[in-house]
Amino acid sequence: MKVIFPILLVLALASTSKINSQSAHSRLTDSKLVKRFDALSHKLMCTCGCNMPLRNCNHTGHCNAWPARDALDKLLLAGFSDTQILDGFKNGFGNIADKSDFFSMAKREDYAYMLPQFRDGFGSKIFSAPESNYLAVFTVLGFILCAGVVALFIRARRKRKAIPETVVLDESKRQALLQRISHSD
Repeated sequence: MKVIFPILLVLALASTSKINSQSAHSRLTDSKLVKRFDALSHKLMCTCGCNMPLRNCNHTGHCNAWPARDALDKLLLAGFSDTQILDGFKNGFGNIADKSDFFSMAKREDYAYMLPQFRDGFGSKIFSAPESNYLAVFTVLGFILCAGVVALFIRARRKRKAIPETVVLDESKRQALLQRISHSD
């Protein structure tokens, strides 16, 4: 019994590695291809109108994401580079779209309207995240805000220390002050 448990544990862990290296929207099982699929499908926008990256679109049934993800799977399996794939989606795959099996789902009657887009390109609207530095801008603004709060805190502490403490008068000085005040009336 003591020998069987470690063997079962190793078998269970080995079988989960195959599960972990598969994407929810892809039939790919090679972990390197799955990582590339995830990265590329995050850069590409679904054209169904959901305003979501291709990898996140979860519409079931008739959705433009299905033929696009199917083509992405097949292009990755065929050995296309990331640049070739992104350029193809943007500018079109040309005659490859008509002749190859990569776009077989787009050749079906249900998705035939997408074949010209695969051939001629989707344009820059296919990219989900605009090339911007919004993360860097928000980081800098957050840093400036934090630095301002710290500066205000330090300034407030210095002001508290700069205020002179109340002077305690001894009895003789107190009496002298009271006499001066009473004579000035």
